[in-house]
Amino acid sequence: MTLLAKRSGSVELAQEEIAAVASALGLSAVQHEDEQMAGLALCAMGERVEVVSSHLSWRDFERFCSNILRARRYRVMENIYLRKPRAQIDVLGISDRLSLAVDCKHWARQPGRSALGRLVEAQRDRAKRLHDSLDSIGSIVPLVLVMADPGVRFVAGGAVVPIFALADFLDNVESYVSYVEPV
Repeated sequence: MTLLAKRSGSVELAQEEIAAVASALGLSAVQHEDEQMAGLALCAMGERVEVVSSHLSWRDFERFCSNILRARRYRVMENIYLRKPRAQIDVLGISDRLSLAVDCKHWARQPGRSALGRLVEAQRDRAKRLHDSLDSIGSIVPLVLVMADPGVRFVAGGAVVPIFALADFLDNVESYVSYVEPV
């Protein structure tokens, strides 16, 4: 929050920036001291992702994703471990319509298109393994959530979504299904 207050000019303006970001993400109640929200507000103000990333932990980023899904009425499971071979799904958002297997990438630098393709393919494999191990779950969309916009939205049968586009993606997930291959 300190960096946000410094960049915006005052604590009050920083709180307004946080409220604006929360509203854009579809969150109704946030704490103004929330470092996750302060980091996203900094990104919205044009601060470099490298700077913001240094103030947020990867756990904060995963929790933030989980909270957005909960605000959109998804049931959420975090840190799901798969065995043989060992793998992890950061966040699983379950809804009546469709579930999302989210890999949260809290990186200062965005990978290129081919690296994003490999990330999505790996997430797709993990989502398929999870789907095959659960009896009572419908289709799962593999999703890689990133801090900044990499310019790529759909690759290798999955979605790459910058955090600022997550609310729109969740609101319109069914219209995006034609661009992905749910497992």
